[in-house]
Amino acid sequence: MSSNAISVIAKLFFEPKAAYIALKEKPAAWVPLVMIILGSLIVFYWYFATVDLSWLIEHTMASQPNLKPEARTAMASFMTRNAMMYSTLGIVFALSLIIYAVFALYYWLASKVLGTEITYGNWFHFTVWTSVPALLGLPLMAIQVATGHGQVAMEDLNMLSMNYLIAHAPLGAPWERFLTNISITTLWTALLSFVGLRVWTGRSTAACAFAALLPYVFFFGCWALKITFSN
Repeated sequence: MSSNAISVIAKLFFEPKAAYIALKEKPAAWVPLVMIILGSLIVFYWYFATVDLSWLIEHTMASQPNLKPEARTAMASFMTRNAMMYSTLGIVFALSLIIYAVFALYYWLASKVLGTEITYGNWFHFTVWTSVPALLGLPLMAIQVATGHGQVAMEDLNMLSMNYLIAHAPLGAPWERFLTNISITTLWTALLSFVGLRVWTGRSTAACAFAALLPYVFFFGCWALKITFSN
């Protein structure tokens, strides 16, 4: 593993501006990319390998009391250990790459508006580096799996989410998924995006703050409106 990459990861937590200055010349993010994706896959594999399957099925079914009997039967038939494990691993792997690719496209377009010429590939690496705070959540998820005696709900794996820390909305509640997807690492990533945009584009604080926050405000704002008007 590159000692230089580890040094940059440490700087992102303590000296983000210095980290992005160094990354502007050499942005390759393969080390954190592998660490985040492989770490996530290992944790979820461990979770499904050790979870009390009958408890998980009962917990999931209890969150959907209005489900029709035929739908409940179909859901139960899918909820085998291997089916849930490998579908989750596939989703985590594919979705991680898709999210990085979409954010990279957004930053590339934003940089055009800001008047800078930085390649899409560099913005992809930028996106990976901004997601480094996700590494903080992985050992906490591992602790949940190790100490949960097989009865930890998936929505409780992320100990840094707003739902786990503050709201405690039960599975199936209207705001549960929304609050589970907003975490300390999400906010930290947005902050790193702002710092990185300032360093890489040299544009004003207001412009970079707007560019950094826009995708989060748009995505979570639309999600919140959907929940509000559908309940």
